[in-house]
Amino acid sequence: MAIKYYSQGELSSTKHVGCVIDRETRDYRAMSDVYTTADYACVWIPETESVEWKLVNVNYMGCDSHGVIERDITTGQYAEDYEIYLMIQEDIKRENERIEAERRAKKAELGFKKALQSASKGATCRAIKGRKVPKGTEGVIFYIRHDRIGFKDANGVAWWINGDQIEVMYKAWDFEPADSWKDEYQRASATWSQAQQYANGQRSGLRY
Repeated sequence: MAIKYYSQGELSSTKHVGCVIDRETRDYRAMSDVYTTADYACVWIPETESVEWKLVNVNYMGCDSHGVIERDITTGQYAEDYEIYLMIQEDIKRENERIEAERRAKKAELGFKKALQSASKGATCRAIKGRKVPKGTEGVIFYIRHDRIGFKDANGVAWWINGDQIEVMYKAWDFEPADSWKDEYQRASATWSQAQQYANGQRSGLRY
């Protein structure tokens, strides 16, 4: 079992007894312009309680010696250690998946919130950064072109600012949905759709 190395047909050494998990043959670049395949063994390292891939054979290169890889982790003395390692890795995987799912959910929430707070004519906005418009200056958007925004404050003064230098109010500055921004976006989309259908019906002479 394990990895047995032979030289000129005779067994020369045996390594990683009870530690071989798997084997794999991969493409291998032997020299800058020479490509072949190589045999690798996945082995358990007891000292660090970790797993490593070891290069065993570079094939078709006329080597005098070669290694024979035999899986033996399940029957060797480290079988239990390896099983514990696999369970720990599975726990780590599940935790990483949970963290990633939370990250994606938060990113999606921010996306729905941003969509509801996108700049549109008639929406209320305020400056949050930049040097030309005092921060906190609030007004109603009357102009949008590319990344340029024009809004008028309560005194009728027009201000011009970049789109990334404002925030847009949705319902109220301190508004937070009771459930989620995704649910709020879906409700708003349904309302917009109904309003659009009504407007189309009015234009076509239909009654609701």
